Amino acid sequence: MSQRSISSCLAVATVLLALGGAPMLAGQQRTVTLSTPQASFDEPFTAIRGVRELPDGRVLVSDLRDKVLMLVDFGRSSSENVGREGQGPGEYSLPASLFALPGGKTLLQDYGNQRFLTIGADGAPGEILTPPRPAAADGQRGGIMMIGVLSPRGSDAAGNLYFQGSAFPTTEGGESQDSVPILRWNRATAIDTIGWVPLLEDARPQVTRSGGSMNVRMGGGTAWPARVEWGVASDGRIALVSPEPFRVTWLTPRGVVAGPPVPYTPIKVTDAEKTEYRERMSRATPIMMTIGGPSGGGRAVSSPQIKIPEPEWPATIPAFTGGDAVQITPEGEVWVERTRKASDRTPRYDVFDRTGRLTGQVRLRPRSRVVGFGKGTVYVVRSDEDDLQYLERFAR
Repeated sequence: MSQRSISSCLAVATVLLALGGAPMLAGQQRTVTLSTPQASFDEPFTAIRGVRELPDGRVLVSDLRDKVLMLVDFGRSSSENVGREGQGPGEYSLPASLFALPGGKTLLQDYGNQRFLTIGADGAPGEILTPPRPAAADGQRGGIMMIGVLSPRGSDAAGNLYFQGSAFPTTEGGESQDSVPILRWNRATAIDTIGWVPLLEDARPQVTRSGGSMNVRMGGGTAWPARVEWGVASDGRIALVSPEPFRVTWLTPRGVVAGPPVPYTPIKVTDAEKTEYRERMSRATPIMMTIGGPSGGGRAVSSPQIKIPEPEWPATIPAFTGGDAVQITPEGEVWVERTRKASDRTPRYDVFDRTGRLTGQVRLRPRSRVVGFGKGTVYVVRSDEDDLQYLERFAR
């Protein structure tokens, strides 16, 4: 599918969004509560970032704060380290997300070393994959583009990686773009553009320069930003999730499939919501990436001590917020984590099918979140009062 044809499809999607459609009726939905795990792992983690189920049922788990990659065996209630911290073969510095590759392999995102590490179907570390560092691509600077390449949103069945381009100006002193490309990297040859995502002004990057280095802060200073987010299915289709109106639109090789809008009542921001937001951000593990020169060199630092400034407070909270709120199952369902009032302790995920239609909702126990999917399974992280994290597996 050419860039021009996909851009045309996006134009059609914009028209469909403007026209709206019949809202989903409550009676057509089904609600499922995940209360009793199929299996759980008793050893705690600190900051689980990625989960990947291997063909034999064992599970790779990356912990960003403890800087470890573990192989968990639920059946034996055991775990073992995969690789180790470092910069050499089979090593990593800041292990983050995990992406499915063909043949049961996995790709580990390594922010610290600005590369990827391949993990075999047997759980053993393999070859290192270094992302391309072009001087320029799609009108973007090569160094800035590295941020996107190092932060994929997902992979397809062929092992292609999908990530979001930057909104940086194409010329020195130029204005940031009002939309960003969805890019596909096939790991063997080139990176191509397959679609575009509108970008609010608040989401545009903020840049500070010092000598030959450039510090980049992605995203603005507004709490709960209402942005279009997206994910990729195993067949390469892109699911765009828009907050206003709240709906899922699929970009496919045959055109656009726009689901009906889902009605929701925006949550009013009170002092309770502000307090809950501050507490949640204090528990986060921020990453600061420094890029220097056109070759994309630099470093990434993860530290709870990085201070996050007080945000601007909107009047209301949208139906969802953040890229992590959108996840796609191996079968192509879209799970969207809904925002909720500070007094509401029940996490909820709206589930959409391959046509963008809302089919139901999944509820979790308090202090829980979805971190990944396997073959007929969903993996949930539950946090205790000390913020230690426990991995649980549920049947879908």
